[in-house]
Amino acid sequence: MTIGLYLDVAIIALFAAAGAFALILNRKLKKLADAQAALQSSLEAFSGAAAQADEALKRIETQGVVRGAELQAAASRAQRLATDLSVMTAAGERVADRIEAALNSVRAVGATARKDRRAA
Repeated sequence: MTIGLYLDVAIIALFAAAGAFALILNRKLKKLADAQAALQSSLEAFSGAAAQADEALKRIETQGVVRGAELQAAASRAQRLATDLSVMTAAGERVADRIEAALNSVRAVGATARKDRRAA
C-alpha cells in the first residue's frame, strides 16, 4: 500500500465523518426551526391574549368611571336628602315645643279655673 492509498482512505474517512456530522447538524437545525415555529405561534397567541386583556381592562375602566359618576350623584342626592331631613326634624321639634308650651298653658288655665270653682 502506498501513501496515496492511505491518503485516499483518510480523505474518504474524513468525508464520511463530515457527512455524518452534516446529518446530525441537519437534524438539530430542523428541531431548532420547529421550536422557532412553535415559539412564534406561542408569541402570536400571547399577543392576542394581551390585546384581549387590554380591551377588557379598558371596558372595566370605562364602566368604573360610569359607576363612579353614578355613585357620586347618588351620594350627592343622599346628602341633600339628609340636609332636608335635618331641617324638617328641627322644624318639627320647634312645632312640638310650641304645642307642648301651649298645652302647658291650657293646663295651667284649667287648673286655675278648677281652683276658682272650688273656692267659690
